Amino acid sequence: MIITMQTFNTIDKATIKNSRGLGYLEFRDHLKPRFALVWADILAGYLALAIIVWGAVYAQKHYPGFWLLTISIAAFFIGYVVAYLNLFMHEASHYNIAGDKKTNDLLANIFLGLLVGMHIEFYRKMHFVHHRLLGTKEDSEKSYFDAITLRFIIESLTGIRVIKVLSYRNKDIKLNEGTGQGEEIIKKNNRVFAAAAFLNLCFVAALFLSGYWQIAAAWVIGFGAVFPFFATFRQILEHRREDALATTNYHEVDHGAAHRMFGDGPIASTMGPAGFNRHLIHHWDPQVSYTRFKEVEEFLKDTPLKDEIQRSQTTYFKTFVSLLNS
Repeated sequence: MIITMQTFNTIDKATIKNSRGLGYLEFRDHLKPRFALVWADILAGYLALAIIVWGAVYAQKHYPGFWLLTISIAAFFIGYVVAYLNLFMHEASHYNIAGDKKTNDLLANIFLGLLVGMHIEFYRKMHFVHHRLLGTKEDSEKSYFDAITLRFIIESLTGIRVIKVLSYRNKDIKLNEGTGQGEEIIKKNNRVFAAAAFLNLCFVAALFLSGYWQIAAAWVIGFGAVFPFFATFRQILEHRREDALATTNYHEVDHGAAHRMFGDGPIASTMGPAGFNRHLIHHWDPQVSYTRFKEVEEFLKDTPLKDEIQRSQTTYFKTFVSLLNS
């Protein structure tokens, strides 16, 4: 189901009331971010990484002959979990991981940026353009421009797409911020990227020198191939229209906006954490923390927007199948 947001965009938030007469804006005023929940979710990701590393070390010690299986499974889950943690940069870009903006950005750079190699200011500048120009050829987050094809899968798993994404992101920053300011933002981002690369290389080297070469290899593959694949794949499932054509170059033609709601299942909650499983709500009202999206959804189901919310409900698997069929 394609949700174009036409109904949402044409309704003034100030006019929306539920069956008890409570206005949406009044309801929203009480929806403060739950920072404890945000950090519990982030720490859960780091705990998952620790468990994966421990599991791979255990497997190498006790089942060394199954090295290919150990590396494959560990790499898959490392990439998946890093993609999970990366999405909390999004919450930080909206100043929703700490009450103070400076503290928000400092924590984001330390606990997220130094893992995935991105400065929060760089991400914020890029992401806010995405909100403003979603569905147009000028969108700064444009992975959904590409169809899920064999070429897409190969490029994602070999790092080719990473190079492409980094290239057009730097160009978009300069375009939208001006060359001077854009270059300063890129320099900040490059420093964080270099620091993250150094820390990851130190970790991999320490594992290798300690004899745990299987988890060292899995870490490199997970970061270099699996993480970029899931990051790109997820955005396609969120924003690509079912009537989009693989033969159309959406860098030259507007793609059009589309949004979906993926629910609360274990896949939806981990492939789309930090509110990405309810991405329609976020694009409709970006200032609300993902920790309150469930309440917003329940509120809207008691308003004239109920049918739009229900029509947007799907799963990542159903969307994947639908996009393949289209």
